[in-house]
Amino acid sequence: MAGYPVTPRTAQVAVEEACERTYGQAIAHLARSHDIRMGKELLENLTQTVGDYWLAQDRQRLESAQRAHSAPEASLEAESCLIFADGVMVHTDGDWHEARVGTVRSDLGNQTVLKSSIARLCSVQDFGEDLWRHACESGYRSASLTAFIADGSHWLWNLGDRHFQRAIKIVDFWHVCEHVSACAQAFFGEGTEAARQWSLKIRGHLRAGDVGGALQAVESLNPRASKKRCEQKHSLVTYLTNNQHRMDYPRYEALGLPIGSGEVEAQCKTLVQARCKQAGMRWHSDGIEPLLRVRCSLKEGRYWRQFGQWPDDLAAWQARRKRNRRAA
Repeated sequence: MAGYPVTPRTAQVAVEEACERTYGQAIAHLARSHDIRMGKELLENLTQTVGDYWLAQDRQRLESAQRAHSAPEASLEAESCLIFADGVMVHTDGDWHEARVGTVRSDLGNQTVLKSSIARLCSVQDFGEDLWRHACESGYRSASLTAFIADGSHWLWNLGDRHFQRAIKIVDFWHVCEHVSACAQAFFGEGTEAARQWSLKIRGHLRAGDVGGALQAVESLNPRASKKRCEQKHSLVTYLTNNQHRMDYPRYEALGLPIGSGEVEAQCKTLVQARCKQAGMRWHSDGIEPLLRVRCSLKEGRYWRQFGQWPDDLAAWQARRKRNRRAA
């Protein structure tokens, strides 16, 4: 393989192992199960090169579409396209930062559903553009039914409003329930029957699409000069008010849409936490981003196909990357 003392086949196997295990465990498993012996530094560099190259290809497709003032070209036609987004904290560059995860579910008809994800440690702007590219390639532009599902985080809804204007916006119902439960516990006591009954009442209003009824019930609570209760009441009223246009759950269910973002929450665990949040792990952003890119491809069954599509100018690309790093 260009620039490395290994064959393409060996590189494929080695990078796959590095995405599934820690680098130390991968080195031991390669020697034990594949009779492949290489050092940790070589394995890390190899994995980073593959991920960096694929990230560069993603950016190139997006930039080409932007220069042409068009959407990225779709690789399939979808009847419906659902976009989920969330974040998970990882320790990078000496502090905790949010890895952003997006999942696209495309229904192609005839009971054929395809799911794919991206996981990035980058700015909200870069993540939004990359998720939009990924959605367009997965049939978002041609789909007759589209939706954007997430929890109540402001950055998620800013992203959804900017990149997925025509999508139906849905705030995760179970995330709403967590806010309701927090308020109930502040007013009626943690684990009490009164708290449970009040939570069920508010959830019933919300599940029926009656956000006004839920707000009225919350507004009627008397904090009795308790600072904690005042804060919880204000927080829930603000949350419901800001998200009420994303809470028409009867309509969403009638359209066959999910009312929860569990699919992307599962990807946060599978793609990021399982590999990057093991005990004592500390990362650099330039090491974790490429790893996550390759891991997404591996988990979705695209890895072996994509690995076989290396162009003839890989060595030239590596040389350009080294020159750019030296110049920076």
